[in-house]
Formats: sequence, C-alpha cells, structure tokens
Amino acid sequence: MNETNTSPLIVPLLFVLRCLLPLLLLFGISYLLRRLGLISTPPPEPKEESSEKNNSGKGDLAHGSV
Repeated sequence: MNETNTSPLIVPLLFVLRCLLPLLLLFGISYLLRRLGLISTPPPEPKEESSEKNNSGKGDLAHGSV
C-alpha cells in the first residue's frame, strides 16, 4: 500500500531540521532585536554576600534569644 523510498538518513535529517530550524530562527531574531537596541539586557543581580550579612543578626531573634 504505502511504499516509501526514502533513505533511512533522510528521515532523521528532516527531524533535526524541523527542530533546529525554528530554534535558530528564534535565536537569530532575538540577536537582531538586541543588536538594534529594541531589547535591553537585564541588569546584573546583586551580590549574595550583603544579604548574608544582613540576615546574620536576624537569626538570633528567630531563635528567641532576645
């Protein structure tokens, strides 16, 4: 009924293209939008050292030793 004459290498190649082509297209659009300045890069995250120092004093109050 259904005769397929496709090579066993063609089907995996088409599958990879089907997955990678949209991914590359989205990355390319994202790169162009950043390059044109339409998307700004996120600000750097604050360092965790300062938050650890601020929480060290609060730990004593949490245990009930006032």
